[in-house]
Amino acid sequence: MSRLAGSAIAQGPNVGRIDRWSQWKPTDESTLWLLLSGATNPPEGIEISKRRPRDAPEDGNGAFLAGVTRDLVNMEDLVRSKLYNTVKDLYLTKDRAIEHITKFFKICKDKEASPMLYYTGHGETGTGNWCFANGTISIEDISDLVPVGCFYPTIFSDACYSGHWANFCLNNEIEGFECLAACPEYSNAFDTAGEGGDLTLFMTGKKPRPDTEPMYSGGNLHEYPISDGYDLIEYTDFIRSYTINSQRILITQSMHNGYFSACFVTSTLYSPRPAVTWWIRRDLSSFLAYVKKQWKKSMRIYSLACDKKFGFGVFLMENYGTNQIIATKKRDIKNLWADGFKVTACTAQGSAFYVIMTQGTEEYEGKHQIYFSRETWPEVDTKIEEGYENGKVVTGICYLTELEKYFVVMTEMSHDQCYFWQKNCTKEAHVERENWVKEKENMGYYLSIVFTDPTDDNILFVMTEDKSVKSSKSHALYRMKT
Repeated sequence: MSRLAGSAIAQGPNVGRIDRWSQWKPTDESTLWLLLSGATNPPEGIEISKRRPRDAPEDGNGAFLAGVTRDLVNMEDLVRSKLYNTVKDLYLTKDRAIEHITKFFKICKDKEASPMLYYTGHGETGTGNWCFANGTISIEDISDLVPVGCFYPTIFSDACYSGHWANFCLNNEIEGFECLAACPEYSNAFDTAGEGGDLTLFMTGKKPRPDTEPMYSGGNLHEYPISDGYDLIEYTDFIRSYTINSQRILITQSMHNGYFSACFVTSTLYSPRPAVTWWIRRDLSSFLAYVKKQWKKSMRIYSLACDKKFGFGVFLMENYGTNQIIATKKRDIKNLWADGFKVTACTAQGSAFYVIMTQGTEEYEGKHQIYFSRETWPEVDTKIEEGYENGKVVTGICYLTELEKYFVVMTEMSHDQCYFWQKNCTKEAHVERENWVKEKENMGYYLSIVFTDPTDDNILFVMTEDKSVKSSKSHALYRMKT
């Protein structure tokens, strides 16, 4: 399970502040700075945020030009004595940007200086990659450019979705390779009109804090959480950040008490991945109307979550199976099983449960299934163990609040499975769970279900061994915007 970079604000009053460099980075090492701006209008195939105020008008001037110009001026004023070069070219190509970075690293190696690499501009949706006139540069690209004998760079990325880069640096643990990002991986970066990017204003001491939370790879999110009021996610934006420009599928999701959890994987069963879409609907009638429209386009539900406050969150994939029905009565499940349908997802609200029955999926075709309802977890635990002994694994779980019953689906699979309860949210409990997840990941397991028990708010983490899953990312307990 990938760790997430922590809040720069929480990591200390000086973290991220270039104007307080000696307090943030007390070191005798010399530094050199390269300042880069991205291209005004990246190619149409590169998806970027449409909401950042610096987005350029069609003539390629205006807000974008004003924003990056102010950013570069603000940075130059502060790092002038350590400045190697400033590159402001609104039509800068990827190749030319790589040439500038490569030359910069060579100079830093020759001078035995630590490279400080700054970027202001568009960030690609889902990756945070830097956007140029004919393509993007990823953090992996930058890592590959570092020559032997050169210090790894500290990266400053004033771009949307740049939290992906801070996460990369945290998880790869390459000495000296760090990233200060303008925002979490699911968020946009913002400008202050007429003054430049919020991260740059914060870095240079011109703004006490940005309107989004800056993230820094110097610590993880559990130890350094995002500030209250800045830690809310929008359902659609969050999923977009993890599925656009990737092959990931949202395999399971859960909503409870204002929080959202999700597990994403890439799978050889869906490679290349079919088209996907997602949305959230506040009430049952609008949810059903939306799904029926999607069914006509051969888009079928892959995962589903439900919450009384937020409604129905649904993730759909093109040509997932050949037919699909939403069952709300247990007797319907058995009838549909007889017709070759399988339970592929489930959720519940109040006394009603919504069981997604799909026909003709590669994952479930020919697999025997069972479901059961129990009032207490010890009863559920006993039934799960019985299922394990009979070659089945948990593929769905929800809780009927008004009936005070768990609803569990188990499917015949050749995979092994195990689970772990997060009993509380202390640092020690988090470390214990993280160590357990890492141990299982090293054995080939991935996180397949995250379920918050409404009876006591304990969290169930289910891990499954499946060789078709190439990689996974999971996130638990993000607060949702209303």
